[in-house]
Amino acid sequence: MEHRVLLVREWDQQMSGSGCCGRLGGVNHELGEESTYAHNRSEMERMGEVYRALKAELFDEDVEFAVVDPRNAIWLVPNILRDAVRRGLPAREILRSVRDGVSQGAIIVDGRVLFSGRIPKPEEAVAAVRSELGVA
Repeated sequence: MEHRVLLVREWDQQMSGSGCCGRLGGVNHELGEESTYAHNRSEMERMGEVYRALKAELFDEDVEFAVVDPRNAIWLVPNILRDAVRRGLPAREILRSVRDGVSQGAIIVDGRVLFSGRIPKPEEAVAAVRSELGVA
């Protein structure tokens, strides 16, 4: 059985229907030279470090990785549900996974949320995912 790891972080691109002001990057010269969304960029970069660490550590395992924007609930919620049901999680845990899984910084393994609301250090994420997958 293939495992799936979902990493939830904002994308640095225009989102459909968000208008010309919805982009999460760039410099707003009217506000100064500082990036308008520097805190978002920092979180994106930290999740990028987690992604690269997980890919490097689990490259030979049967794991699919997906990076998902938390605003993409139309894709995210059904996929968390599908993975959790396929895994056989109890209903209460499935509901908790859906609630916590749509948060910035969530890391979800086969429908179970390991982290939510904060981005862990790469080594912490690798250890947690390896443990969840039963990989030594």
